[in-house]
Amino acid sequence: MNASSGILYAIITVLAWGLWIAPSQTVPLKGQQTRTFYVTLAVLLMAIVGALVQGSVSFTAAQFWLPFFGGIIWAVSGWSAFIGTSNLGMAKAFGIWAPLNIIVSIVWGMILFGEFLSTGALNLTLAALSVVVIVAGILLIVFAGGEVSTDSGGATNKVAGYLGALGAGVGFASYFVPIRISQLSMWVAMLPLAAGMFAGGCLLVLLSRSPLKLEAPSHYARVMATGILWGVGNYGALLMMERIGTGKGFTIAQLCVVVNALAGIFWFKNPPPGSKAAWKTLTGVIIATAAGAVLGNLNS
Repeated sequence: MNASSGILYAIITVLAWGLWIAPSQTVPLKGQQTRTFYVTLAVLLMAIVGALVQGSVSFTAAQFWLPFFGGIIWAVSGWSAFIGTSNLGMAKAFGIWAPLNIIVSIVWGMILFGEFLSTGALNLTLAALSVVVIVAGILLIVFAGGEVSTDSGGATNKVAGYLGALGAGVGFASYFVPIRISQLSMWVAMLPLAAGMFAGGCLLVLLSRSPLKLEAPSHYARVMATGILWGVGNYGALLMMERIGTGKGFTIAQLCVVVNALAGIFWFKNPPPGSKAAWKTLTGVIIATAAGAVLGNLNS
């Protein structure tokens, strides 16, 4: 049952996280703090609805503050990710933070939760090789070409973009650690996590004095849709990690770049279908997907 439900949660995560930034990527903003605010607001509203549907949600003060702190980590990570995508483009920024997510999450899994430490030598070797191949496949996808940055900028903007992508790589792989330590189920932890995310989003807006008003009514829906998609993927990711482990779960979650790549080719025509860049991207998709399947079937 755990294996089948883990596969279901993996599919949900990969689809939602593969598309979460796309709805709001071209919304004009004066600061990425504004996007972070609306995304975290959408996640908080989802968490409140989820808590009402679930019924009574109980946790101690310590259990509340741990996921809340994880939410603040996510808010800073989300802001960093938006800076990265706005200055480098979605593919290049994702290509930096996705492999870093894999490496950092596996390190956390080994250090804090003892994952992969007691497995056999063959499993450990296959796991290491799978991670290397997944990273290679992802890098092939994102650096295949055809991606257009939303901010041509200069050297300063590119440095900010690289720093943002690096920050997202570390942060997105770390926000779930306080949740795991709290030992709360995802359905319970989601409310304090979302509260922390929204608090972090509010703090970023206040510190930067970013305006919350958007240029068109439709922009609110598009930015909120980004938050809803992330929230759906988050439920899937954390439930998946409960079943198959932190390192493996987060590594498989990074296959969402496959969805991002396929949407770029066949929906947005970037890179154009049939082009050299498209073939490189599809090759990376096959490589990353095959390695992810191997990793997902290993025992940690």
